[in-house]
Amino acid sequence: MCAILDANAAHEVFGGNAGQATEAGRGFFQWLKDGKGNLVVGGKLKQELDQGVPGFRRWASQAILAGQLVNVDDHRVNDKTEYVKKHGDLQSDDPHVIALAQVNGARLLFSNDKGLHEDFGNPEVINHPRGKIYSTLENKNFTEDKRKLLDRHRCRMGN
Repeated sequence: MCAILDANAAHEVFGGNAGQATEAGRGFFQWLKDGKGNLVVGGKLKQELDQGVPGFRRWASQAILAGQLVNVDDHRVNDKTEYVKKHGDLQSDDPHVIALAQVNGARLLFSNDKGLHEDFGNPEVINHPRGKIYSTLENKNFTEDKRKLLDRHRCRMGN
């Protein structure tokens, strides 16, 4: 499966100011770079990453050509976002991330937003299969558990 990177964790993967990338973020980036996973973007999340994460912009142009970035139609994601806002009882303020997962089927989320973790893990919001969380809130190291999580979520193109 593919992964979604929340804007609040993007600096850990793509850097920014010196020292912002974490060991777990570098492990996630390597997973993408090695072609074991693909990053999914679309709608508001794509705008957040494009505008707020210079390292993402630099990486994205090459990643599209390498097949490491799945760009979901913005209109589909935005329409689903409006639906989620009206019908979802979310703990987070990220209906656009939930909408992207629902449209694309991505079930791995790298985020440090506890409310979004609750939403993504809620079977009434994300199901078939359930969502999984990759986070550095408790540990910024690239642990064995994080490695295994990425290994279980290899992306198949077409998602």
